[in-house]
Amino acid sequence: MQTGGWLRWAALVPPALAVLVSLVWGTTLPHDAVIALIHEDGPVESLTVLLYLLLALALWCVPRPGDDTRPRAAITVLVLALAARELDLHKHFTGGSVLKVSFYLHDAPLLHKLVALPILLVILATAAWLALRYVRPLWRDLRRGRPLAVTMAVFFATLVLTKLIDRSFAILAEDFGIVMSAGLDAVLSGMEEVGECSLPLILAVGLGQYQHERASGSAAG
Repeated sequence: MQTGGWLRWAALVPPALAVLVSLVWGTTLPHDAVIALIHEDGPVESLTVLLYLLLALALWCVPRPGDDTRPRAAITVLVLALAARELDLHKHFTGGSVLKVSFYLHDAPLLHKLVALPILLVILATAAWLALRYVRPLWRDLRRGRPLAVTMAVFFATLVLTKLIDRSFAILAEDFGIVMSAGLDAVLSGMEEVGECSLPLILAVGLGQYQHERASGSAAG
């Protein structure tokens, strides 16, 4: 198999391992033991935050002369925002979620709004700038099967799936009156949290692919 072949699908390894780990935990460990591993501030969440912070550091440990540092700075902002989101800092500051429009429309303290809103606007502006600059090229590269574009597609697919799993608990219970068995709850809860832990690893794969592409381009030049 050519290097490009396995490199193209390397990003599938972290989420596949996340699924495997969650299945093993959910079928071999007691429900309480699984919950202890994945609860807020538990080992899995702490590892996820650590991986995001290491990724943010790694982005600046592989500088290349002449590189435009703006994309790297923008990605760093989003990576740190993901780490903060994992720590629920958007709730700890005010007791409510600063990510909801209702927070700014209702009677939250003005100081909280004045601190939270600029931070949120910076994050949104950064994401918008990256989207305007890279969505079309990434879509074009995805159709060509380029590894980095495939990795970004895997990242967003994994992100969406973990959020859907998270919401599924409330939807099934509140809208349909369905309560999951302890075993299924352990598997799906583990899949959500360990899946989120795979996200910084997927981005790390993307960083490696970017470096590989740059090195290959330099060698070809």
